[in-house]
Amino acid sequence: MNLTLRQKIFLGYIVMISFTLIVGAYAILSLKDLNTLTTDIIYNDVISGEKLIKLTDCIQAQDLYEKRFLAFQQAEAETSFWNRSREFKSLLSEIGRAETFLKGNMEDINTYHDNYNLQFSRESSLVKAGNLKEAGNIASSALKTHYDKILLAIKDIDLKIKGRLNYHINRSNSLSEKALMITIILSAVTFVFGILFASLITNHLTTAIERLKAATKSIRSGDFDNLPEIKGADELADLAISFKEMSVRLKELEAMNVDANPLTKLPGNLAIEKELLTRLNETQKFSFCLVDLDNFKAFNDRYGYARGSDVIKWMGELLSKIKKEQGTSEDFLGHIGGDDFVIICDPERVHTICNKIIEEFDQGISGYYDPEDVKKGFIVSIDRNDNPAIFGIMTLSIAVVNTDRTLIMEPKEVALKVAELKQYAKSFSKSIYIMDRRRTR
Repeated sequence: MNLTLRQKIFLGYIVMISFTLIVGAYAILSLKDLNTLTTDIIYNDVISGEKLIKLTDCIQAQDLYEKRFLAFQQAEAETSFWNRSREFKSLLSEIGRAETFLKGNMEDINTYHDNYNLQFSRESSLVKAGNLKEAGNIASSALKTHYDKILLAIKDIDLKIKGRLNYHINRSNSLSEKALMITIILSAVTFVFGILFASLITNHLTTAIERLKAATKSIRSGDFDNLPEIKGADELADLAISFKEMSVRLKELEAMNVDANPLTKLPGNLAIEKELLTRLNETQKFSFCLVDLDNFKAFNDRYGYARGSDVIKWMGELLSKIKKEQGTSEDFLGHIGGDDFVIICDPERVHTICNKIIEEFDQGISGYYDPEDVKKGFIVSIDRNDNPAIFGIMTLSIAVVNTDRTLIMEPKEVALKVAELKQYAKSFSKSIYIMDRRRTR
């Protein structure tokens, strides 16, 4: 019987419509299950993991402020300790409400944390009474014991949450494989009755499920960039979107431990202090450079916050570029906040790096001023007493402390020395770097 192509397709469609309905119904149900699993991963497991990281950050911050308080007897450190304690309690309560199966673990951590706070209160009282030796004994024994118990308990909860996350991912993968297998079998039967129509259906479903399966395996292995590209507005596209959202959230969790400045994305104060402590403990020879923008406040008042933020972002990019070109992978760049940046590098390269920073800064900073102000060489803004005053074009003051020349025992000494050098550098009306040349070794 001679049939046209349209008739063959139509005849094949009539015969295979039942198979198509079965394939479609099964695929939709499977995809809905996958979508439900993915939603559970994103809005339950991932969020709990995120809060758990914040919980770890809080207890580590408490430990840091406890050490600062013991070492320097700073009231600010004690206040920060208790602020972090309250934040820890709040996060612990949120996780407990969301993850009821962790109730026992939550109660244990709460007990450990109460004991930890109690030991700190004892330590605080001893420090204020001047009994530093006994306070130090508490910090190195009872306080450290409770701190270690809290970290171990948090780690145990993290393993349980990750275990449940892996279970959901494995289940999602199993559903994908099962859906793929049944779809292929039904499509193979359908192929006999309508090769063109069957190939279109099979290609669409098989490709989508293969991509989702590959994406599930990639996410499980820690690769969050291998995402499925499925266009349309059906369940497959929704599931692909859910995978993308899950990947973005997981990548954010990886980056949350980095104490990054939100404007420049450079490491912040905690990361800077940790880097400095590490290098001092390892007795490395290094140069600590504090980079400060002169007249930045006047610029900000004159041109506004948005243009001031542009200058800070540009400064971060400039320092990153120079560090990459003139430094090595061992060098460190951080952003204290505002217009203060930190570079830690090898003393042999500090002159080259500082000269390059000043050179490129002086060449580029005028581009952020209005042409008429550049021509005048100054701006009129408000001083710290709210009076009109004349301020020159921004310059740089770089204070440099070298540990190969100066004996440094703790970060506080570095802060004091660079503060002294910075004030001296600011007495010049040009971009300059000042280095502590006094030898104490």
